[in-house]
This record gives sequence, structure tokens and C-alpha cells, in this order.
Amino acid sequence: MKRLLAADIGGSKTRIQILDTEGNIVSEACGVGVASALDAPTPLPPLDEMLDEVEDKERIAAIAINLGGKNTEQVLRSFGRVFPNVPTRIVREAEGIAAYALGEKHGAPIVLMAGTGAIAVGTHGGKFVTTGGWGINIGDGGSGYDIGLQAIRASLLALDGTEPLAPLTKYICSCEEPFAATESPSSYRDQRDKVRESLYPLDRQHIAAFARIVGKFAEQGDRLALEIFAHAGESLARLVAATEKKLGIRASSLVVTGGLIGARGFWGPTFEKRLPNRKIHYVEDGLLCGTRRIAKELYESGEKKI
Repeated sequence: MKRLLAADIGGSKTRIQILDTEGNIVSEACGVGVASALDAPTPLPPLDEMLDEVEDKERIAAIAINLGGKNTEQVLRSFGRVFPNVPTRIVREAEGIAAYALGEKHGAPIVLMAGTGAIAVGTHGGKFVTTGGWGINIGDGGSGYDIGLQAIRASLLALDGTEPLAPLTKYICSCEEPFAATESPSSYRDQRDKVRESLYPLDRQHIAAFARIVGKFAEQGDRLALEIFAHAGESLARLVAATEKKLGIRASSLVVTGGLIGARGFWGPTFEKRLPNRKIHYVEDGLLCGTRRIAKELYESGEKKI
């Protein structure tokens, strides 16, 4: 019996699902994210290892990939090495193809993807709109990356202040109190360097991982953590509102998907308050759901290797 493969590749996580020809899940694997802002000729060992472990490779008849980055050729080379003659379609998350398939399933014109990054797509009257998703240090407000970055920024600013530190700041910086005046510049410098070095590497994936830490402290009622999540909810709501405005509609329903759904108890109330009277569908594996539909359509179309 033939099998299909659907993959969702983000900056923090890669999920691969093996499906039957009706699109039902047969098995699933999860690994490190390999989406990148740049394409490259170099291999992707984490992805290669995942693909090598796929069982019954010769039964895979169609492959659909949703990619959160720009490294399309790099990812295609990895899949082509293991599945050299299998019809393959790769769609970039910024294009919203998988998201539109998800929105169609729920009858929603707008889909918000809230994970390591944050991007919204919408369609109405034959027109398409994308908001957010500009990337690190530029956009992605309300994303896992942004939540982690806000936690780091707020914690470092607290060290420069005089107020008691929030528990989240104490954990992130391994400090019990704000920095106090010292008798020599070098000792003050050493304190700062120690904290800065403990936060390295300051790359997208590592910073986004701090969002989980913020979530743990939010569960304990940490004021700073809750404020960061409330800010994230406002940022995500602005993306949806901007998408509606560009489309010239007020959506009666929308879909939210991505890794941040697990923490929606903290950012959701602010998000929903900014977007009243909308039916919101929270779909944890939404992009994979859309990608499964693409894989099934690719198989049924009988297309050859692309």
C-alpha cells in the first residue's frame, strides 16, 4: 500500500508524518527545526537523520513540505537524497499555502501562525494578504522568539535598576538582586559579562526556547511573565486586525495554529479581548493538517517529480 509524507519544518521543531493515501496519520516523528533565513549548499544532518529513519521508504508516493524559512533548495536536497524520484511539493510558510488549506477546512478567511515566528495570512474575494513574519530583530511580534527576547530584555534592564527582581529575572540572569555599585570598574564589568555569556548563543532558536521558561513562571503567577504574555496577545491581535483591514473585512471566524497554542491560557485572554465577537479555532497542528491535504492532492493529481 502506498504512503504519503507530510512535513512541517520550523525554526525550533521539525515534524514528519507518514500517511495513508486517504491522508490519515500512520506514524509521526519529531526533531530539531532546520528552517533558516538563508539558503545554503550545506547538508542538514538533523533532517537527514530523520529521513533515514523513515520506514518503507519505497512506499512513499508523494511528499508535501511546509517550510518556515527560506532554505528551500537545502531542504529539497535532503529529501531528494532519500526520495529521489518521489513527487515533492514544498511551500513556504510565508506564502500561506498550507495555512489557506487549513482556513478552508474551518471556513475561516484568516489564519494566524503563532510559533517561533508570527505571521498571519488572509484571503477574500480572490485577494491574498500576509502580515507579520518579517523575521528576527525586525518583526514577529508576539511569537515565541519575541516572548523569549522580551524576557531577556526586561531581565537585563532590571539588573540596571534598583527594584527587587522578579523570579523570572532571577532565573534567567542567575542573580538575586540588581547590580550594586562596586569599588572597581572591572568587577562591575565581570558581573555583566558573566550574565551575558550565560545567555549565549543569541540565535533565533535559543532565544525562542526562553518562551517555555516564561510559560513556567506564568503558571506560578510571576508578574513579569504574565505581562510578557499579555503583550504577546496584543501583538498577535494587531496582526489579525491588520490583515482584516487590508482585506476590507471583519472576519467572523479565524484560525490560530502553532506552538504558542499550548500557552494560550496566558496570552489568549488579551488576544480575544482585542478581537471580540469572532469565532476562534485553535488548532495545535494546523499547518500539518494543511500540509496533509496538499500531499493527498499531489498524490491524487498524478504529478511527476517536481
